[in-house]
Amino acid sequence: MHNASSRCAFFIIISALFLIFLCIPPADSLGCSMRGICNLDENGFFQNCNSPNARPGVLDGAHSNILRTHCPFLFDEFGEIPEVCCTGEQVDTMAEQVDKLSVFSRCPTCLKNIKGNICLFSCSPRQNEFVIPTRFGHNGSISGNDYILEVDVLISEIYMNTTFDSCKQVSLPSAGGLIMDTLACTDYGSAYCTPQRFFDYMGLTNPYLPFLMNYIPTLGNEDIYFHTARNCNEIHQGEAYACSCIDCELSCMLELFPETAAGFFIIHLNGFTFIAAVVLCAFSFACSIAVYILTIRNRRKWRRKGGLEDSNGRVVTVNKFNSTVEVIFKHIGIVMAKYSTLALFFSSYFVIALGYGAFSLSVTTNPVEIWAGPNSRSRLEKDFFDENFRPFYRTEQIFIKAVDINSFKYFSNLMDEDVTLGPAFNKTFLLEVFKLQKLIEEIKTDDNIGLKDICYAPLQGPFSSPRSINSCTVMSILGLFSNSIDDFENAEDYIDHMIFCARSPYNPECLAPYGGPIEPGLGYAGAISDDYTDAIGVGLTFLVSNTLNSDELIPILEWEAKFIEFLQEWNVDQRPSMLDIAFNSERSIEDEIDRLSESEVSTVVISYVIMFIYITLALGKLNSFKGMLLHTKILLGIGGIVIVLGSIVIALGIGGYAGITTTMLTIEVIPFLVLAVGVDNIFIIVQTYQRQRRTKDMEIPEVIGDTLAKVGPSMLVTSVSEICCFAIGTLSDMPAVNTFAVFATLAITFNLLLQLTAFIALLAIDERRYKENRYDLFCWIKSKQVHESDSNGILFKFWSEVYTPFILKLEVRCIVLFLFSTLICISLAVIPTIDVGLDQQLSMPDDSHVLKYFEYMAALMGIGSPIYWVTKGDVNFTNIELQNKYCGGVGCVSHSITTQLYTASTQSEVTYIARQSNSWIDDYRDWSVATGCCKEFVSNSSFCPHETRPASLCTACNREENDDFETYFGKYLNYFLNDNPDELCSKGGKAGYADAINYYTDENGISHVTHSYLMSYHTVLRTSKDYYEALRYARLVADNLTLTLDIPDAEIFPYSVFYVYYEQYLTIWGDALLSIGLSLAAVAVVSYVASGLSLQTACLILITVTMIIVDMGGMMYVWGISLNAVSLVNLVMSVGIAVEFCGHIVHSFKKSQEITGKGRAKDALSNMGSSILSGITLTKFCGIIVLAFSKSQIFKIFYFRMYFGVVVIGALHGLVFLPVLLSFLGNNNKALLQPVE
Repeated sequence: MHNASSRCAFFIIISALFLIFLCIPPADSLGCSMRGICNLDENGFFQNCNSPNARPGVLDGAHSNILRTHCPFLFDEFGEIPEVCCTGEQVDTMAEQVDKLSVFSRCPTCLKNIKGNICLFSCSPRQNEFVIPTRFGHNGSISGNDYILEVDVLISEIYMNTTFDSCKQVSLPSAGGLIMDTLACTDYGSAYCTPQRFFDYMGLTNPYLPFLMNYIPTLGNEDIYFHTARNCNEIHQGEAYACSCIDCELSCMLELFPETAAGFFIIHLNGFTFIAAVVLCAFSFACSIAVYILTIRNRRKWRRKGGLEDSNGRVVTVNKFNSTVEVIFKHIGIVMAKYSTLALFFSSYFVIALGYGAFSLSVTTNPVEIWAGPNSRSRLEKDFFDENFRPFYRTEQIFIKAVDINSFKYFSNLMDEDVTLGPAFNKTFLLEVFKLQKLIEEIKTDDNIGLKDICYAPLQGPFSSPRSINSCTVMSILGLFSNSIDDFENAEDYIDHMIFCARSPYNPECLAPYGGPIEPGLGYAGAISDDYTDAIGVGLTFLVSNTLNSDELIPILEWEAKFIEFLQEWNVDQRPSMLDIAFNSERSIEDEIDRLSESEVSTVVISYVIMFIYITLALGKLNSFKGMLLHTKILLGIGGIVIVLGSIVIALGIGGYAGITTTMLTIEVIPFLVLAVGVDNIFIIVQTYQRQRRTKDMEIPEVIGDTLAKVGPSMLVTSVSEICCFAIGTLSDMPAVNTFAVFATLAITFNLLLQLTAFIALLAIDERRYKENRYDLFCWIKSKQVHESDSNGILFKFWSEVYTPFILKLEVRCIVLFLFSTLICISLAVIPTIDVGLDQQLSMPDDSHVLKYFEYMAALMGIGSPIYWVTKGDVNFTNIELQNKYCGGVGCVSHSITTQLYTASTQSEVTYIARQSNSWIDDYRDWSVATGCCKEFVSNSSFCPHETRPASLCTACNREENDDFETYFGKYLNYFLNDNPDELCSKGGKAGYADAINYYTDENGISHVTHSYLMSYHTVLRTSKDYYEALRYARLVADNLTLTLDIPDAEIFPYSVFYVYYEQYLTIWGDALLSIGLSLAAVAVVSYVASGLSLQTACLILITVTMIIVDMGGMMYVWGISLNAVSLVNLVMSVGIAVEFCGHIVHSFKKSQEITGKGRAKDALSNMGSSILSGITLTKFCGIIVLAFSKSQIFKIFYFRMYFGVVVIGALHGLVFLPVLLSFLGNNNKALLQPVE
């Protein structure tokens, strides 16, 4: 047993020794191709000797340690004292070259793979087996021997591919892109880079190469190229980390963001409301049939019993509350009519006193102040951003589209194939664009202020050259050619350069003179493909500095005005036929809103003139031309309109006294609204007065008192309902909506008061004039014509004798019930599908240049708005643990803030985030360890730009890898933020982060960060839904980032310039239901109280008004009216207006002395229906129809269409559906009946 064990152990040892022997390369296989340095070229690069027969040698201790630092695997393979093919000088040169790879240090695996290749190439003792010199120089300047100019490198294909795959995704945080686009594979960028092209860059086109290296991928030489390249998610020996998620997709462990649920739809409609609508429609049909059958049966039963179905009996109802209200109104009417002159005097004084405040009214045209509430979250976040960083820069932008220029074929050397290029690549077209750009750059104000004086110049600083137009951030294709038309015309291949820079905008060869990239989404317009080769136009974007200081804005606004003026003239007089333009300045929207306000004055005047003509014709009785001026009501009509204007003046005056800032939109719409609402009561009062029964001995004040007692309660119900509805509108945070509701509430309130005082006085005066046979307008002239007896007009006769009997036929009533029930069912089905949002172009005049700009922007823009992830609160950025929550590189937490933003950018179709964010902490760390970046003046130890010459003026201050970064952080942060990036130091922070970090420096020179932000970009957003969904998801992402931050009272919030306009849509449905619900509740309460606590009256009005509002929703869907704050206020207003169409009918029905329900409905419809038609429906038509000819789409869509809709739908419900519904309510309650004597 023992002998067997010994034999077994012996064979194992022998086998192991044999395997070891096989693994050790024989001495003859070791050899060098280029050991030693023989020449120093004109660029200062050392070139290796041509040494085909050289043997490897042993390094001294110091150089051996350097080699072990960078190439430890050589020691693992060849022993502790290896013989290698590099001398000490070559080791030093190799170490310098490796230091230049620090840009890849974000991904240790990638860096190790690249280092492994350099180590094998430079020092492998088997160098002669895979490095083959092919071209030589003679008489080297150092040794006099031949030296290497070019070699072939037989690299393992597996090693090449694995290295490329591990490096292709390494990011450059300051650019929000990839290193492959900027600092590696620069001839192709990440889009067209391959393993071969990447190694060709490292061996052939790298500007720091001492000689050329042709990498030739080879299979089967893994034993020679023995170092193993690893995937980016694997850890190399001696490293603590693999590559992070941002730099290596294989390392990503975060969950993806959830997509928004699609919902349940039937034929593109909300499935739940559709099913409910179908069921309700079927139920209403069954009910209509049942009502018809039951009514026929009951009618026969009543006839057999001699029932009251067609009885002509009359009853009166007694209600103490109603009687009290009527008495109050009667006394008001008598007093105002008796003391009419005094009433007019005090009313006029009242209007003048309160209206005087209108001279102090503050009006704004600032879009932010119009649409964003001062206490809304988006407005507070915008204010925080503006105050702690700087306001978002001002944008002057032109989109230029090619006209009658066809696409063309072109062979691209870059893509190595024929490509079809869009018209934007046409050279003649581009030359015309560049000429326009040069003209714009020469625009001057009257004070000789040019673009260079006001532009946004991110790299300008105390060490910069004098400010010039090349300092300005101008996004133009010409920037790819140094902003020089001559350089463009002389370019060897301008097309391939444009294609390359479209995919690699941060490549040093593509940077514009201002020092930054030309964003492809701004430079190339209308492209669909990812490489922008199908662009149909180009863009010119000039960024101008912004400020909160109004004095500093003056020259900027003046230049922008010149910019607009120039382009308007150029577009008419100089524009070549081959291009078309659309342009916008930062001030354009505000200017156009102001211009729109001025142009709508004529619309207001025309509306009032039409209303005046209608009132004059409708209130008077034109029985003959001879007595026309006797029977007209011209002065009364003028008085009624003056009262409307007086109520508006009072509302504006109170706003002025209270210091309320309003908008021109409010001032423009209020006159239409109050005119349409206010004139209604005038008609009701006058026509009721004309039909009022009277005896010859009754005085005018008494008749007016009886008239007001009859219509006053219903006027009170309708007016108070409207007032309550508009008061609810003041709950909105949006200033445009809030101030509109405030002024509308005030105007309607005072309009009611003036109608009950001043108009009653005017009516009394006019009636005295009429009784005394005096002419209207010429009251000092008496007519000899004898008064004709008062007779009802044609409309009243038609209404009572033709329309009313027809509509109350049983068959017609049942059909009406079914049709209106079906209509509300259809409306319920489509309401959830109403679009949400308000496109900005709707607020512009039809002839505005901004409208065309919005159209072109939607079609041609290729990049979304910047989005800033702002840190707010007490955050100690010096703390390493906190930094690791932010950064995205090596050593950062796997779910860091930057990593989460990267993950969000990979789901742009869900999150609307197009790019990964930049990361100042990552770049600061890389900058701090990069040789040649951090420098300070020798003389005073202050910041020294790294490009300062002579270099002896400065000394390096970069830190070593093991230095404490917390100590370093505060001392050199301001150096980083003042250092401009370039090819020597790509991580300089001035361009990307000077505005992104708010900090202060204490007395010890230590910087402390108070606030900061990271920046990424939204995807291209085209519809309102895109905008508010982008905001919704940005806040969802930011909430997750705040949780990751995990610091009490600190948060991360997203900010982009459009958030203030679209925040309202995140809660618009909830706001709509709440506001409309409160309005309906107010109507119910007012109706219940004003009707003498009649629950039946309140329910009837509530049901009808609810149906009107639901049908308004259906109309909005059909007519393309989106739901937003403007349409919501109009819906709330519609609740109040709807009461007018049903309140008077219900009140008349309740006061009817008929016995049966049908009789009461007939009485109410006959006596009040024609007044509602002529006094409410037609008056509103006259005031509203003019809005159809407005120059603004917002007027046409949200005011004309919605006002028109509420008038039509309200009239149909009030004059068709409601009487039918009332007719089925049955007889009067006999407990409240008393016989008429």
